[in-house]
Amino acid sequence: MRFGQRSLFAMALVLSTGAVGSLRAQFSMPEMFVPSAITNQLNEVMPVRVWRNYKASDCPVPVVVLLHGSGECGQDNARQLAVFAPIHRQALVDKTLPPALYLIPQCTQRNAWVRSLAFTEDYRQPRYSAPALRTVKGYLDQLVAEGVADAGRLYIAGLSLGGFGTWDAIQRWPDYFAAALPICGGGSVQEAAVKNASTTAIWAFHGDKDVNVPVDCSRRLIAALEQAGAHPKYTEYENVGHNVWTRTFQNKEVLRWLFQQRRGKKQKSSTSSSGFWGRLKAYVTPD
Repeated sequence: MRFGQRSLFAMALVLSTGAVGSLRAQFSMPEMFVPSAITNQLNEVMPVRVWRNYKASDCPVPVVVLLHGSGECGQDNARQLAVFAPIHRQALVDKTLPPALYLIPQCTQRNAWVRSLAFTEDYRQPRYSAPALRTVKGYLDQLVAEGVADAGRLYIAGLSLGGFGTWDAIQRWPDYFAAALPICGGGSVQEAAVKNASTTAIWAFHGDKDVNVPVDCSRRLIAALEQAGAHPKYTEYENVGHNVWTRTFQNKEVLRWLFQQRRGKKQKSSTSSSGFWGRLKAYVTPD
């Protein structure tokens, strides 16, 4: 009798373990983010991973575009996934987040998100966008036209090279993205570029010990935006180097804040001394 009970228990344990393994596989990032491609007007093809975390009846839905860094460049349509794994985990477990479409396109080193990197204060934004970034925007326009994407809830986030791409996008196309998360990137502090970026709700992130992208790249943009009357949010991690995206994406408040933004909705100041923003005050760099 005891042997039979133990056997049944062992069998149940095996079945349970198998079910958990199957569940994990079912919801793994490579399974959820389906390989696809974007074809632009010149018939050039860009790899992209797509997670349709919504039902047809939910459309139009918000769209989150995630731009990878230089280390993920290529054409394998796989390398760009890992850096955004924390976002996938947050979206799976956080039931407060709305149904949404997530896009992780992949650029190459020769056709990157930006034509040049904004490392210095005298950087001027090129007249034309990089072809890779323009291809992504064209795809978003298509999704809006098809009724899949909500034009008032288009979001963009990027790290390192993708952080530069994020700044370039919101400085190039004013009032297009509802919100942006530029992470350890940089952009232009020219008046027109700053004015354009001020139409987008911004939460920027940088590590003060970053040796790959100087922290001044973010500091001067935040200062310029504040001088122009905007209220960007800025988190500067103390004694942290280049990789701040993992910590950023693990913070459940980041995605929650992103989805709260709507195009045309004025961003409020984050100078409150209490609550969540108050706790971030120690990491916020003053002008």
